[in-house]
Amino acid sequence: MNNLINVFLEPRDVFTSLDERNNWKDSILPIIITTVVGLASMVALGELLTEVQIQQTEKYIMGSSQIADDQKEEILAESLESIIEPSTGMVLIGYATSALSTPVRILLMSLMIMIIGNFFFGGKSSYGSILVMTSYTYMITILEALVKIPLMISQWRVNIHTGLGLLGIGEEGSFLYNFMSGMDLFAFWRIIVLAIGMSVLYRREVKPFMIALGIYWIMQTTFFSFIGSLFT
Repeated sequence: MNNLINVFLEPRDVFTSLDERNNWKDSILPIIITTVVGLASMVALGELLTEVQIQQTEKYIMGSSQIADDQKEEILAESLESIIEPSTGMVLIGYATSALSTPVRILLMSLMIMIIGNFFFGGKSSYGSILVMTSYTYMITILEALVKIPLMISQWRVNIHTGLGLLGIGEEGSFLYNFMSGMDLFAFWRIIVLAIGMSVLYRREVKPFMIALGIYWIMQTTFFSFIGSLFT
């Protein structure tokens, strides 16, 4: 339990201790915690997310040139009904998505770190060891949720920025806006801690891993910013 707290303060010591234990099961507790927080987030933000979905649906349907004007009202009514009164299956899918989003990110990030460390840097760390390090690093998302969720509720909006998004550059939904929003302090913090973890696992300096992860982060943010701008 101490490691869950100390990872924020002394990540190198925590990762060194976990590396010496060399037990993939150490990843289970942080993954469970992120799952629980994901569920709690859905409960706390359910009403707000529904309202945002309604607004986005109205904007898309009423502004679509591919839908005939005389059909828009009917299609909008049907769409809003499914949002306001979702089926049990859709509700379960929503909760499952919220609960599993961070664990899935942990699994995928662990795979990416393994590719970077083992392929590009010639290391030999196992996926289990990397998974433990990554799962503890993603405890940062818990602090992120504790900061952002209360702000979302108090300001009643989902776009809460804790990075370059505060500059308000670009039109909402545009590539530039999405990219600046992606340059988040919590994401940067994760990159730093992941680089420290990789330096422990691969017995090398932090700098090359910091550069590699920074490049990956920028490429990932660029890709998702572009995709996001296409559906606005």
